Amino acid sequence: MTKSICALAHKPGSTREAFQAYYEEHHVPLAIGHFPFSGYARNHLTGAADFRWDTISEFWADDIDAAAALMDGPIGKIMAEDEERFMNRPLIASAGVEEVILSRGNRAGSDGSRTAILVQGPAGGDDLRSRLMGWASGFARDLPGVSVDFTSSWTELAFPAKAVVWLPGWHEQCSVPSGLSAEILLVRHVETPRSRLLG
Repeated sequence: MTKSICALAHKPGSTREAFQAYYEEHHVPLAIGHFPFSGYARNHLTGAADFRWDTISEFWADDIDAAAALMDGPIGKIMAEDEERFMNRPLIASAGVEEVILSRGNRAGSDGSRTAILVQGPAGGDDLRSRLMGWASGFARDLPGVSVDFTSSWTELAFPAKAVVWLPGWHEQCSVPSGLSAEILLVRHVETPRSRLLG
């Protein structure tokens, strides 16, 4: 199974709350009827008002590149028309992902709470990976459902992190290793049941 990730924002003149509601009530049913996803989750920001985006979506498929390529055809036209209703399309920032699962278990708390730690730097990719994996493994010793996404941007506007550390529950106070910069986001995780997906 392969994965992609996407940061999305509300259109000018709207609000984060209206964006997230429309996404769940209208856009999600449209998407799952057209794409062969084997997993689909939305992580809706609950704070961080100054963060540029409102939701970070996760997509899994047997071939995520093939699923993404559907946006170049008739399905893409349908989706784009709906996106125009609620989304700031120039701010779409998507990426392919190498997902590393460090501990098995629920991705979010029982109330849907989840933490996304968006990590940047240093410049060397190998150094980032080794330092980040060592740090994230410490969370995995104490928590289920810990994973790391290493991103490769697909869009002209880059995804806002080189890696994302995902933790179940809300963890506002996380000390970040020196040399790495990170933004800690508290989100509400909503995952579509596998039985409703085409993949």
